[in-house]
Amino acid sequence: MASTPHQEELDPRDPRSLLVHARDARAAEEAHGREVFIAAARWALAHPAADEWDSACVPGTERELAIAGQGAPLVAEFCIDEFAAAIGLSTDAGHYYIGDALELAARLPRCWRRVEAGQVPVWRARKIAQATRLLSPEAVALVDQRLASFAHSIGGRGIEQTVRAAEAEVDPEVLRARREAADDKRHVTIYSRHVDFHGRVDIEGALDLADALDLEDALAAIAAQLKDLGCTESLDARRAMALGELARRETPLTFDAAGEVGPPARSKRTLQLYVHISHAPGQNPFGTAARVENTRTVLDLDTLRSWCADADTQLHVRPVLDLAEHRSSESYEIPTRLREQVILRDVTCVFPHCTRPARSADIDHIVPWDEGGTTSTENLAALCRHHHRIKTHHGWTYTPVDPNDTSGPPGSYRWTSPHGQQYLRTPTGTTQLTTTA
Repeated sequence: MASTPHQEELDPRDPRSLLVHARDARAAEEAHGREVFIAAARWALAHPAADEWDSACVPGTERELAIAGQGAPLVAEFCIDEFAAAIGLSTDAGHYYIGDALELAARLPRCWRRVEAGQVPVWRARKIAQATRLLSPEAVALVDQRLASFAHSIGGRGIEQTVRAAEAEVDPEVLRARREAADDKRHVTIYSRHVDFHGRVDIEGALDLADALDLEDALAAIAAQLKDLGCTESLDARRAMALGELARRETPLTFDAAGEVGPPARSKRTLQLYVHISHAPGQNPFGTAARVENTRTVLDLDTLRSWCADADTQLHVRPVLDLAEHRSSESYEIPTRLREQVILRDVTCVFPHCTRPARSADIDHIVPWDEGGTTSTENLAALCRHHHRIKTHHGWTYTPVDPNDTSGPPGSYRWTSPHGQQYLRTPTGTTQLTTTA
């Protein structure tokens, strides 16, 4: 393995050598990051949108894509995927990364020249790009003029103030409309993708005072009822439980003859779980935990048992599917059990670095049906709609890894891009196989 700068001289008893090493390593990291960022802008400029206006009239084919602000060149939609995969990003993350680079190169030329010269770090330049993307060409030119000299040191608040001042001078009506829209900060955000081991999530919200007071009264009342019914949890825990109780009640927005809202109806909680067990007796591959598909998290089995034991929980028991079993159909249409097997095996879209859930994805015939491909376990895979279009219309190809091949477990695929870059996608992540151009 090649050594990093000063690695041979590193001595934990010599603080100075450690500082020198850290400084040089950070400088090298920033230099490489700058080269990648510059390459992203050049890649976007090298892939302009097609001139043929009718190319996107064919369903699924490549479209023009606006990834930077007004006046920046439109790019060919599918170019994002190849560059993103090459630098280890998902398509969505690559869209924003390349968009930031193009925003600077096309609309903030003064700031961009300082990035190219190594005078402004990429992370700070990206903050500027993200703050200016909605500005008109006139306003962004004013920001570029005022900000370029200080781009290397200005903070987030300074960027925001410069952007808003330029917008107030050039586009006062647009700024006024944006402020009015931003005044309404009401929201309720449930962080369902951030579930802890015991199945808890955070909720954040901002409500009108009247709605907040009504919610407070409802939580207090239900928390008191839970205590009267013998619940020994703390008040905070009972209030959290009360919010769940409210969620499981249906309150129709209809009124009776007296103009009063009728009593809420009780509804059952629907809980759908996928539990995978080992063929070996007494062995659970998840230990004392289980994977919940909906949130893509691992939860404590005791928590799941408590959910299932709730009298108000409606359980759906589905047949056990062997993910290694061969299934097939004589028709193009995919039977329900075969579709479910593919979804549970692949978990997400199988394109490199993509994490979109398989349950909302298309099920693709790897070898197309009209080219002799079968509707079978070995010839089907989950692809989100975007990456299904990429595979069908833009030259990406993939093959499943042979089950006897030790390079990847079931649900592993080898991908080849239009430019010959190769990737191994497994259920645990993506590895780039191509090391040279």
